[in-house]
Amino acid sequence: MRNINLLTTLCGIFLLSACGSSVRTPEPLAQNTPIALADPFILLHDDTYYAYGTHAADGIEVYTSNDLAVWRKAPELALHKDDSYGDKWFWAPEVYEVNGKFYMYYTADEHICVAVADSPYGPFKQKEQRPMIAGEKTIDNSLFIDDDGTPYLFFDRFNDGLNIWVAALEEDMMTIKTETMHPCIHVSQEWEEVWPRVNE
Repeated sequence: MRNINLLTTLCGIFLLSACGSSVRTPEPLAQNTPIALADPFILLHDDTYYAYGTHAADGIEVYTSNDLAVWRKAPELALHKDDSYGDKWFWAPEVYEVNGKFYMYYTADEHICVAVADSPYGPFKQKEQRPMIAGEKTIDNSLFIDDDGTPYLFFDRFNDGLNIWVAALEEDMMTIKTETMHPCIHVSQEWEEVWPRVNE
């Protein structure tokens, strides 16, 4: 009986140590290791830089650095497709801190979206898994907050080519005031006229 108790105790200690080892600080990437992030965006928060970008098939990755030279890849995705709208094409994320919350504006399935987290690491989630504009394709959204506190969202809209539009947001930072949608920059240069007529 004593041997069984000892064996049970040892197994318990082993399991606890194994669980503890799975939660670890990510190791820094080796010097000159390329970081494969298209559409990169860097947030500075509490003396730490957070880099987000287009790469992962299932969501959005995040890397951290204290000096912009040595980076660490977080072990978990900052945003996972299970917690948000869309199942592919997670592009061009940007993260902003507003009133103690972190808002990630990103593209999924060629639709602009926003998800919220309490930490720049994530996990970023949507309470309602839906795009910000339903019924048409829009990509590459970027937030601007005016001096009077009004939030605006710039984005590419698939209408007569790909053109830059802007719209004001509600105070929740997630809802577009559709009546304020307005074109900003339209395809105008000869080199932009080549199919598919892109301005972004």
